[in-house]
Amino acid sequence: MQSPSNQRFLSSYALRWNSSVKAFEMVQFDQLAFPASNLGAMHGATLVERVRTFGRKIPDIKLHKDRLHAGLKALGIQGSSFMVQIDSALEQLIASSATLLNQESDASLCIVVTPGDYYSGTQLQGFIHWLPIPWNKLASWYQSGTTLVRVQYASGAGECWPANIKTRSRLNYFLADQDARKRFDGSLALLCTSRGMVADTSVANVLLVDQQSNIWSPRSQDILDGTSLKTTQELLVTLGKEIQFRDILFEEISEASEVLLVGNTGCLWHASHFQRRVIGLGTPGPICLSLQKLWCQSIGFDWKSQAILKSKS
Repeated sequence: MQSPSNQRFLSSYALRWNSSVKAFEMVQFDQLAFPASNLGAMHGATLVERVRTFGRKIPDIKLHKDRLHAGLKALGIQGSSFMVQIDSALEQLIASSATLLNQESDASLCIVVTPGDYYSGTQLQGFIHWLPIPWNKLASWYQSGTTLVRVQYASGAGECWPANIKTRSRLNYFLADQDARKRFDGSLALLCTSRGMVADTSVANVLLVDQQSNIWSPRSQDILDGTSLKTTQELLVTLGKEIQFRDILFEEISEASEVLLVGNTGCLWHASHFQRRVIGLGTPGPICLSLQKLWCQSIGFDWKSQAILKSKS
C-alpha cells in the first residue's frame, strides 16, 4: 500500500515537452512515458537535472540551465525552444503544485531530456516531474554524518563522457552504493577514477579539509561538474578560502580534519567515517558548520533545520 506522501507524488502535475509544437504541456505524472525505442532508453543517452525547492521556491536555476545547455550541445540536441521556455514552465508547474508543496514543504524537480527516437528521428524529448525529498536521510546526514566506503567502481565523469554532462547513465553508482550498503548500513560508496584516485559519490562531490584547513577536491576533469560544488566555491570566498584541485589518495580521507559532501538535494554535510575509521571528531567541523550557515543565509532559508524538523513529524 502506498504512503499518503507517495500517493501525492504519483498523482502530481508534471510537464511534458511536445516536440510537434515545441512547447511544454501540463499533464499528470502517470502520463509521462518514453517508448522502448527512445534513444535514451536504448543507449543511456539521457540528460538529467535535479533542482530542489527551498521554501516552495527555486532560488537560482542558472547553474542547472548552464549544465543542461552544455549537455544538449554535447549530445547534438537542438533545444533552444526548450531552454527559452523552461523558466516560465517551471513557474507554472510550481503554481499548479501548490497543494503538493504545502503538504510536503518542499520537493525535488527532475528534468529529463533524451535526443529522440530510433524510428521517428532525433528531436528533443523530455519531461519535468516531482520527486520527494528524503527528509529522514537528510536529517541523519546533518546530525550524524555519512559513512564513506571505498569501492572499485569508477565514476566515469571526464573519462567516459565530459565532466560537465549530468547523465542518467548511472549503473556504476547504483552498483557501487549497493556494494557499500552490504558492508556498512546506510553508507555511501566513494568511487574512484580509472587511475585509482578519489572521485565522487552518487549524490555528492567530495571535499577534503586537511589539518591546516586547506580545502582540496579531486581534479575537476575527473568529477561531475556539480552545481552545489560551484555554490560552495562562491561561499568559501566569504571565508577567505578556496578549493584547490588535485589528485587525492584514498588514504588521505581518514587523515583529514573534515570531509565535506556537496550535492543538490542535501546541499552540504559531513562524512563522519571512512569505513571503520572516524574522520576528525566524527561531528560537523568548523568549516562545515560555517558553510551550512552561509548557504542558508544566502538563500534566506534554513534547509538544515527544515530537514531535522520534518524527520520528527
